Amino acid sequence: MNSSIFGTNESEDPWENGWASSQPLASSTSTPFGGGGGAASGLLASSSILHDTHTGGGTSSILGDSSVLAHPAGLDASSSSTTPYNVPASYTALYEKLATISTSTQLDQHFFNPLIAAELLTSFQKSKILDVIFDHNLLPANNSNKFYQILGLLALELDVPGSGDFVSLQFHLNNLPDFPESAISAFNGDSEREHETGRSGPAALVSPSASTYFADPLNAQLANTSISEDDHHGGRSSLVVDPILTDHTSIQRKQSDVGAASKSTSDIDGPSDVRELNSYVNEIRDTFHPLSASPKKTVRIKEVPEKEGLLFKHINYNITHDLNLGLQCPAGSKKVIRRYSDFVWLLEFLLKKYPFRVIPGLPPKKFTVGSSPDSQFLQKRRRGLYRFLNQLVKHPVLVQEPVVVTFLSVPTDLATWRKQAKVDYSLEFKGLKISTHFINSIWPAIGDEFLKDWQKSEQDVTKLIEVWTKIVLLVERYEKRQQQISYDNGKFVEMLHKFQDLNGSIYPNSVEQSRIIGGTNQDDISSMNDSLGSISNFFNKSSQLLIDESYTINTTILEKFKNYLDYLYSLQELFERSKKLSINNIPQLQNRIQENEKKYAKISTDDADIKGSELAKLRQVIINDKQEIFQQLNRDWLIKECCFREFVMFQETQYLVGEMWIEWSQGRFKFQEKFGALQESLNGQVSVDMPYGR
Repeated sequence: MNSSIFGTNESEDPWENGWASSQPLASSTSTPFGGGGGAASGLLASSSILHDTHTGGGTSSILGDSSVLAHPAGLDASSSSTTPYNVPASYTALYEKLATISTSTQLDQHFFNPLIAAELLTSFQKSKILDVIFDHNLLPANNSNKFYQILGLLALELDVPGSGDFVSLQFHLNNLPDFPESAISAFNGDSEREHETGRSGPAALVSPSASTYFADPLNAQLANTSISEDDHHGGRSSLVVDPILTDHTSIQRKQSDVGAASKSTSDIDGPSDVRELNSYVNEIRDTFHPLSASPKKTVRIKEVPEKEGLLFKHINYNITHDLNLGLQCPAGSKKVIRRYSDFVWLLEFLLKKYPFRVIPGLPPKKFTVGSSPDSQFLQKRRRGLYRFLNQLVKHPVLVQEPVVVTFLSVPTDLATWRKQAKVDYSLEFKGLKISTHFINSIWPAIGDEFLKDWQKSEQDVTKLIEVWTKIVLLVERYEKRQQQISYDNGKFVEMLHKFQDLNGSIYPNSVEQSRIIGGTNQDDISSMNDSLGSISNFFNKSSQLLIDESYTINTTILEKFKNYLDYLYSLQELFERSKKLSINNIPQLQNRIQENEKKYAKISTDDADIKGSELAKLRQVIINDKQEIFQQLNRDWLIKECCFREFVMFQETQYLVGEMWIEWSQGRFKFQEKFGALQESLNGQVSVDMPYGR
């Protein structure tokens, strides 16, 4: 299976290694169907990936370099007498009792079967350890050196499930974990005492020395090859419906029962853990600052019309900014010319590479064929592109993408650049492994809460978008009303001037017009016209005041309302993408592994001549399927972590709501202050000068 969501070829598989290779394994011996392996076989053990922080060799255990790791302490699998340093006393005691073991059947009888019967080991863990034993020639086990290495593999697996591989063994030769009492009791057949002390079952998988960290969730899932009804629903069918949240959340729940190596929910609720989690969440939120920035930290855009041909023309956009985009971008002011089609290509690229991020959307490109672009539509589209770019550069991950940096800083024509450049469309998770800190510490503490928050948000975001869309429409309507009032004020001025010009006809105000009436009206009509002039002046000033307020609302406040709406749409689209792109077939792979394991066991008991080739084929198929499960589990955890981080960062957008309403309120207050001052001045003038009696 291809681990990339978007169908990149098999050679680009980020986890391609010996497990998925079609080449034969290093050992020619037909071994059981475990997925483990060490340095010599070229198989990268999952414990090396997930527990690199717990191995003495640091990152070397991830590399699996047999030339470096095979003999770090002078201990060779084939050596006959060298004994590793610091062998625990329990090892020597067991060797004295079981030194005659030489075959895999005897290993089953004296080691694996008792541990499986006591529920300290699973069948998968057994097959994995046997695989390592065969691959590294640790049989016959009657040699003390080989015996101690086999005991070391078992002890490591019991201490931390998933760590019983050859590479981990080599790094722990000088500090091998002791066997827990429950395991020694199982060897001695004293299973009753195990149950009395409460050390049987999953709780005995680890020793007290492992109590400071969790068992490996991925290996625990791999170890459980049986699929219960609860597994199919992820143990949370009543909580969530999104595949990203339902597939494998049961992994952590299963681990919550693992003895001292696991922490219960009540343990995680301690004050120090709460502070650590709050610090973790706050660090994520601190990386995202969606509030309006200073002009120097803002991308500016304006239209540059350019004619092409006789019938059509397209709009270029002049993009300027002073952003520091890292080492890939030169310092100082940058200017590039881009077309709308360049924006569309950039969005398509981001959706392919970062599908589990909150990615801003673009305004539509809709022109009636053959008609001239509507200026109002062009203005709205330019503002939409402005919001797109500024949301993009505020995202802590997307702004560091080299393609985004190129889009904003390389002045060459983007279409020409795309033909020459090798753009990597592969998923951002390519080659990454999930953080053990996240799956072992963070997720157990916040997983349930996050799943509920994610589900509730997914259910309500559509309703919230509908409500906020209506708010945006009301703000637009308010802004249009202000424009209409400004227009009406202008009409007031025009009509008052006409009234002043005509009122002398019906109200004679000079002796030339009428000797008797004109003389009595002269002072009153003159005062009235002066007051009407003051009213006209009031309407003129208030009209300009309304125009200024309308401009402020239209260019700043309304854009912030739309900016927040864009964020809501981006979150809604993330929910939709997560449903479509986080699908996996892990249950089907587990079923197929079970069937092939049964076939393997059946063929192993037959005497047919073709048994060897059939076993080799089946073994490779099973190993490939287990590796595929591991890849998919790793990818699912990476998606969970990514979506969690995006959801946490999105919490910062709540302050956009506060910012826009504060600015709206302050703007209205300032407008009312100015308008009140005009009204007060008018009232003083009219009250004094306007005649209302002889």
